[in-house]
Amino acid sequence: MSQHTPAYLALGSNQGDRAAYLQAAVRALGSSQGIEVIACSPVYESAAVTMGDAQPPYLNAVLSVHTTLSAAGLLRRCLDIEVANDRVRSSDARWTQRTLDIDVLLYGTEEILESGLVVPHPRIAEREFVLRPLADLAPNLWVPGLNATVTGLLEGVEGSASRVTGVVLSPDSSEAPQAELWPGEGRGLQARVSERLPSEIRYVVIEGVIGAGKSTLTRLLARRFGAREVMEEFDENPFLARFYEDRPRWAFQTQFAFLASRFRQQQALGGPDLFHTRVISDYMFDKDRLFAQLNLSGDELQLYDTMFGIMQASIPKPDLVVYLQASTDRLMRMIARRGRSYERDMDRAYIDSLNQAYEQFFFRYNATPLLIVNTEQIDFVHSEEDLEAIVRQVAKVGYAGTTYFNPVRV
Repeated sequence: MSQHTPAYLALGSNQGDRAAYLQAAVRALGSSQGIEVIACSPVYESAAVTMGDAQPPYLNAVLSVHTTLSAAGLLRRCLDIEVANDRVRSSDARWTQRTLDIDVLLYGTEEILESGLVVPHPRIAEREFVLRPLADLAPNLWVPGLNATVTGLLEGVEGSASRVTGVVLSPDSSEAPQAELWPGEGRGLQARVSERLPSEIRYVVIEGVIGAGKSTLTRLLARRFGAREVMEEFDENPFLARFYEDRPRWAFQTQFAFLASRFRQQQALGGPDLFHTRVISDYMFDKDRLFAQLNLSGDELQLYDTMFGIMQASIPKPDLVVYLQASTDRLMRMIARRGRSYERDMDRAYIDSLNQAYEQFFFRYNATPLLIVNTEQIDFVHSEEDLEAIVRQVAKVGYAGTTYFNPVRV
């Protein structure tokens, strides 16, 4: 089976029927062999950047896609779609009006420097009209080579892009049967979606920073898929409340108490029961080291690393990890809402550093299939529709690489 790579494409038009050209691009990409359009950002309008005469303003948007094409193959397809939509290139093409412009912004986690293809896009950090719609889809996405998230880059640029309420792009690819999008795989993506986990998925982990909603989603998915839930026993850590009051003083004791508890729980999962019962857990053992790296140092961290390495070797690996991605603002709101006494005075700077650590960890994570869910605009607790959307995503992934789910409310 071919590798499905997540990618982000920027669309722009400032000539002719701009909205129609953008929608034509979405349809053409969605009907292309080896490309699936996952999500479309809202549309923004911005002034044209030009060195010559004034030009009409641009409409801009960003698409999240999955593709089996190489980065060069994806770019070639984008150029073909531009030509099919009346794009005319000239020697001074950078400053001319365009019916349609399609740029490859990001291709998985790759950094590419080739003739005619640079990824991430060489001017991505300068363009508010690109970063703003990209932030709507993936605000916490770590941009390779720039050591920053999309939101972090957006905070460093100026611009006047304004959201256009009357134009909504749709990833509807009904012009092409889904079974034709992924040649050689028998049935298309839609045919593979069900509310039953694939037979090879026995052990699913839901992960996220404190307040992301991982325990709640674990319970909801366990009921939906008929799985046994395994919840982290954080309330049994005798040092946790004292750690939040004085982190330097109680970090070592708290970390080793968690390590021992997590090891005991996870080692028990390696028994015969895992082969007969599906399990969904609200944490993964590997995340323990994220906290240790933030809270320990020197001899304490060295001792921890030794013990962690010994324990990790006997821990079963999940078949699928679901990472609930959230901004620090959202995390702080959710922490305050659940009202745990020892979290009442939670330090925002600590949550922010933890959020960044999670982002970097999962940006590089490739040990198992990974589904990254952007939770900024969904409420799977109170919205059955939002929960169903996540259920469908979980049921259809697990066969390769990283999948991004970026729901956008219009």
